[in-house]
Amino acid sequence: MIRRAIPDIRMMRRVVDTITTLPDHRRHPGLSWDQTVYREINIHEIVHSDTGAPVCRTALCFAGWVVELDPDVAWAYDSMSLRIAKLTDATVQPPVQLSPDLTTARDLTTGRQLLARDYATRRLGLNTVQANALFLATNTLDDLTEVIDRLEKGVL
Repeated sequence: MIRRAIPDIRMMRRVVDTITTLPDHRRHPGLSWDQTVYREINIHEIVHSDTGAPVCRTALCFAGWVVELDPDVAWAYDSMSLRIAKLTDATVQPPVQLSPDLTTARDLTTGRQLLARDYATRRLGLNTVQANALFLATNTLDDLTEVIDRLEKGVL
């Protein structure tokens, strides 16, 4: 993935809009927002999508939602945990291994794996100061909106 030259405000607003509609977002059953974790999967709490497919309850922070909503990236996941919970069939989807923290994003074009924060920083075109402000664990939705507004005005 090529790092963007300027902050992608449109993508940031899309993430906030998605977070605002949770937990009732039709396209993201079982997913929620928790600014303190990049991605936390609870395989013991299953919900069902509109198609009846089982889905784990998963909490994501802002950076995690960037990964979730970006069509050019997928989560690398601990396939053994998902198979044990009977949420995936190893014969249909080959096992993908990663670190146990479940925070790794895999670029679908290059196959490169990055931590969610690093991928989101590059995807959104942020520098370190901007990323720190946006991904702060104590941010509320109002804080996220304020940071995005400051980025859009060029004052952060």
